[in-house]
Amino acid sequence: MRWIVVYLLIMCLILPACGASDPTTNPNGNEGIASIRTNNYANQQLDYFYYIPSTATEGQKNSYPLLAMIPGLSGRGESFVSKETKLFADTKGFVIIAPSFVWDEENWNSNQSYQYPSVWSGDALLKIIDHFEKQNDVSVSSLYLLGYSAGAQFALRFCVWKPELCTACAAHGSGGSVFLREYIDVAFFVTVGKKDQDFRISNYNSFCSSAKSLGIDVECRQYDAGHGRTTEQMQDSLNFIARHS
Repeated sequence: MRWIVVYLLIMCLILPACGASDPTTNPNGNEGIASIRTNNYANQQLDYFYYIPSTATEGQKNSYPLLAMIPGLSGRGESFVSKETKLFADTKGFVIIAPSFVWDEENWNSNQSYQYPSVWSGDALLKIIDHFEKQNDVSVSSLYLLGYSAGAQFALRFCVWKPELCTACAAHGSGGSVFLREYIDVAFFVTVGKKDQDFRISNYNSFCSSAKSLGIDVECRQYDAGHGRTTEQMQDSLNFIARHS
């Protein structure tokens, strides 16, 4: 029995961390779900997922860039943040927030839906950030957005609404037209699937064309896909965010 114990102790000394997960392949930050209250009847309790990188849990610093991730229509924030994105946060030192906005037809018909951040959802995101900072003793140094489908509408419109708060934005398959009427100092990565519906491809073309005509920093890319997100799209988005951090 003694030789087994000795063998295990030796192996723990040889291996990087006996029983520990590999930080290069497994996220090891702090995550959870919290909520705020809003005045929108369909989102009175607005949940959000958060991820704090391992550098924060180790007490190395408390000010971080924030990646706000907005999922597709009525998507849950925690389902939109992949393992790869958490590893990105650990490696690059980002905190992540992903709200779980709820779509409602009556809101949509009156242009009060969360896809229009200037109405209420933009202030809700700012309230989430404030709540997150206070609850976790973490401060946000800069804001990046990544949105898909309905979330892409929110992300693009948020940047147009509050460009002074935003550093860069990755948006995929926006189903709404977003108009740029003046130069804003935000970098954009805008994509669409070549097999997506015509109106989304049209929205993509319009945004890219207007951004380029105004001298805005924009990268536009089409993928051999439909409306669904691809692994390549998401990885390209994280690479884009990293280049602008």
